[in-house]
Amino acid sequence: MTGNVSNRQKDIRIPSSLIQQAMRDDQGAIALMFKQFIPDDETIYFAQYLGLQGLWGIGTREFACLTDRRVADITVGRFGKIDYQDGYLEHINSSFIYQPSKLWLYIITGILFTPSAVNLIITLLNPDNLISGLITVTIWLGVALIFLPFIVRLYYRFQKCGIVISVRGGLPVYIFTNRKLLTRANALWRLLTTSREERIKLTGVV
Repeated sequence: MTGNVSNRQKDIRIPSSLIQQAMRDDQGAIALMFKQFIPDDETIYFAQYLGLQGLWGIGTREFACLTDRRVADITVGRFGKIDYQDGYLEHINSSFIYQPSKLWLYIITGILFTPSAVNLIITLLNPDNLISGLITVTIWLGVALIFLPFIVRLYYRFQKCGIVISVRGGLPVYIFTNRKLLTRANALWRLLTTSREERIKLTGVV
């Protein structure tokens, strides 16, 4: 526990079948994932899948939950890694929704694949060296594909997309959201605002 935010990595195995259900936005399956971390007496208001950070097969899956006491996030990473973080509603100072431009991501990706494209053009213009040219193109393409996932992750590390929640006395809770699923983030943010007000009235914390 750090201040009023908990950020935990647990050796808890979530069955792949449950994750597959949760990725289809099965709210029952998502709620079941969060119930491993939150007390049984808390009422879940919101439990949804908020998307994939990174590329298919090697990215991380993001799930969000809102109860009558806290807002929480589970990130399911590669090789079974599970990150959980939460923040109590009465200790939330502010929250923001970010939707960054993808311009720089497209520019960096274009630069990454430029060598393979240039070598492909050179190869097509010099068919006498077709074999060696295609080998060179394949090598550059392979290098680009290897580095692409890291570039995407690095981009979203500095360009937040989703909800950032500032919690008093602790680290901010960052809930990544795919751009196409930002409507879910908006719904969570609106519900979070009203739930926070109700929680403050109940606890008297200001």
